[in-house]
Amino acid sequence: MKTATINVDPSHVIDEVSPLVFGGFIEHMGRCVYEGVYDPDSTVADEDGFRTDVMDALRELQMTIMRYPGGNFASGYHWEDGVGPQEQRPTVRELAWQSIETNAFGTDEFLKLCRKMQWEPMMAVNLGTGTPEEARNWVEY
Repeated sequence: MKTATINVDPSHVIDEVSPLVFGGFIEHMGRCVYEGVYDPDSTVADEDGFRTDVMDALRELQMTIMRYPGGNFASGYHWEDGVGPQEQRPTVRELAWQSIETNAFGTDEFLKLCRKMQWEPMMAVNLGTGTPEEARNWVEY
């Protein structure tokens, strides 16, 4: 049987690691968004509907960047459904997770959360059912 040895020399530094490596993503799956980080009806929600207990737990992770929307949800997400007055946003069938998406949490809410958490926002464009023009328009927005 062959063996391998790894020697770690902490005084031998090649380069700094970008702090943007330490990030995560927010996906509309299960309770990650609704009843998770965003729940205006919760007794622990702040004035913007974000759960303070979840934000406190996330702060402990010391993430620097957050991707939205994360995961498979991005492949069918149309950002225009998640902007503007919440009562005017369409409720749609979410195909990746076979659920109903109210679009109550969208771009503006995500960016507000990033400001509160001091995260750099990273937007994931829809490469499934979206178009290059839709992605361009989101950047312009």
